[in-house]
Amino acid sequence: MQRMGPMNRVIFGVSLLCVPALARAQAPAAASFPPPATDPGSTPSAPASAAPSAPTPTPTPALAPASPPADPAPAPAPVAAPTPPAAYAGYYPPPPGYPPYGYYYPPPPPPPPRFADDAAVSSTPFVDAVIAGVDWKHRFSGALNVGVQAGVFLSGRVRLTAKLVFPTDTLHDEGSAYGARAEDPSLFYAFSAGVAAVRTSNFVMSPGLMFARSDVNDYGSMLGLSLPLEWVTGSGLRIGIEGGLGRAIGGRSGNGCNDVGGLCAGPYRDREGGSALWFQFHLGFGFNHPAPLPQYSVPPSER
Repeated sequence: MQRMGPMNRVIFGVSLLCVPALARAQAPAAASFPPPATDPGSTPSAPASAAPSAPTPTPTPALAPASPPADPAPAPAPVAAPTPPAAYAGYYPPPPGYPPYGYYYPPPPPPPPRFADDAAVSSTPFVDAVIAGVDWKHRFSGALNVGVQAGVFLSGRVRLTAKLVFPTDTLHDEGSAYGARAEDPSLFYAFSAGVAAVRTSNFVMSPGLMFARSDVNDYGSMLGLSLPLEWVTGSGLRIGIEGGLGRAIGGRSGNGCNDVGGLCAGPYRDREGGSALWFQFHLGFGFNHPAPLPQYSVPPSER
């Protein structure tokens, strides 16, 4: 101290006065950093420089309350339907009531109705409209005649019909001699009887016999064979054709002879026999047609 100059003594004194103030300024800074946290059950360690203290009993930790159950996982959000492609030129949406366009398989169509094997002959009695053509040699010929026929199947085997046909044009006597013609016919009537030789659920073939006449006795009669072929639908509708081929017999024609000196045998003479043809198309309806049979599933082995 004796060696310090006046200036040094002033500085040393000021330093002694400032040391306590600096110490007080540092205290809050140290307090702003708390000691590190320790576990509840552990004992804080004393600083190395501190004196050992008496052991402190470790408190027994209380049982922690049971944690509440975890919330259930949220349900996944529904997947949105894919957005259809944008419409392009010429694309039209499906009509109302139809499914959207895409690849799909429509349901199979229902199987057709099935009928019994004798359904066609069970459609009886029946009535048909008739268009007929007749050609009797030495008598007359007409290509277009219209009329009606009615018939019945007896016991599913015997077919009986009656026909009434009217000419649409005037039929002249082709077998007259020297202008002595017979009266022109105005109608024909015919009968047939046959046996259903072939019969299915929708078809019948009934060969048989046929007899026909006109309303004028001078033309005689036709006797021959007939072959009707008929198709019957599920509703009883009938479509068929019938051909008759035979012989025209009987009748008489005017002699056309001027009886001078008894040269004529009489005013009339017998007509010659000749071929006779009857062909017709008919369309009608059969009554009492049976109902279809119940449907059944076909086994896979028979498909």
